[in-house]
Amino acid sequence: MPYTDLEYKFKKIGKNVQIGRNVYFRYPSEVEIGDNVIIDDFCYFTTSVKIGNYCHISPSCSVIGGKAAYFEVGDYCGIAAGCRIVCGSDDFLEGFGNATIPISFRPKCQVAKVVIKNHVIVGSNTVILPNVILSEGSAVGALSLINRSTKEWYLHLGNPARAMVPRNREEILAKEQEFLESNRES
Repeated sequence: MPYTDLEYKFKKIGKNVQIGRNVYFRYPSEVEIGDNVIIDDFCYFTTSVKIGNYCHISPSCSVIGGKAAYFEVGDYCGIAAGCRIVCGSDDFLEGFGNATIPISFRPKCQVAKVVIKNHVIVGSNTVILPNVILSEGSAVGALSLINRSTKEWYLHLGNPARAMVPRNREEILAKEQEFLESNRES
């Protein structure tokens, strides 16, 4: 396995997990990873992380916000290359300093979470801001800005992203059932 001894440092790691050699977890003891997960090279995580089953995080994605921030991904999700997921942010108008200054001196610093529910697909170079939930089945087109929670089973596009076109919920969930049944038979 390419991630050497990291599995011993994680809070939890499932079966059939592939993590690129150039993936960084600042707080590995705060990381839970399910089964059948791929995290490609040059991904960077500075938050607590929980990733479900059958997920793929493509190269050069970053999840930032600090140890108190939280990032969660449900099952059957894909995050395309170059996405930026921001789980914490300083106040740019009245804020003093940056991440090197203790939080007690930055009272308006936002430490939050980003949650990605089951069956979500995020297009390349999308930016997701703090306190956002990508609802079940939602999809996000490339180069979008997600600054508020998404609508279930819709494709979202733009800057800021808006719900544009419904996705075929019944077909996707039927494929999930077919997949699960085929795995039981194996």
